[in-house]
Amino acid sequence: MAPPRKKSPPPGQGREYKIRLPEDIAQRIEAKAKDEQRPQNRIIINELAKFPDLEKTDKLAELVRDMEVVIARYAAQITSHDLTDELLRAVDAVLATQGGALPAAIEKLRLVRTGMLRHYQTQSKRK
Repeated sequence: MAPPRKKSPPPGQGREYKIRLPEDIAQRIEAKAKDEQRPQNRIIINELAKFPDLEKTDKLAELVRDMEVVIARYAAQITSHDLTDELLRAVDAVLATQGGALPAAIEKLRLVRTGMLRHYQTQSKRK
């Protein structure tokens, strides 16, 4: 006599998991199930199916944060170079000025230098 056959599970039936959901997520699932008039189980399955590459998304978010830091540093360097160029122009103006216009040129030089000091102070606070 042949051994009894094993019954295969009916199609559409998968593994069974029991999970505990935080209250806010459970309420969201219940509300969505009520709105769509579907079982809560189907809502959870659909929610999980939407994010098969969740780890890749997390890695992308990390890379974007790193890129934001790089861009901010680059912007700070550009600002520093602009201030240096402005300082050099002010020094050249002071050196080229003679007579009564000299105090105004020195005051402009003082303003540019004050701006540079403020920029460097804000940069050193961020580090």
